[in-house]
Amino acid sequence: MKKIVTSVKVPNDLDQQLSEAVIKDGYGMRGKSRWITEAIMAFLELDDFTQYVDIASEQSHLNKTLSFRMPTELAVRLDAAVIQVRKQYPLMEAARSNIVRASLFQHLLR
Repeated sequence: MKKIVTSVKVPNDLDQQLSEAVIKDGYGMRGKSRWITEAIMAFLELDDFTQYVDIASEQSHLNKTLSFRMPTELAVRLDAAVIQVRKQYPLMEAARSNIVRASLFQHLLR
């Protein structure tokens, strides 16, 4: 299965919470990409995910770069999700990054 490396800017506190959750959930630090991939997949299953993306777009202090690998199939689903978000919020910038950030927040909350 081919993997794609991608990066997204996140706030420091989100990066810290993510690292703690990955370890707490038993993934280990080598499992960070798998944890993120599962978070994005679960998020895209939500009927109203675009509303959460809009909330995530208002974040500031994006001073940490988070890099991870995801399967090609997920990248394709993410591209389709970007189109959905753009239809609802045509002026939103960095829709793909906002989707990833919203996915992480939702996964940490649930």
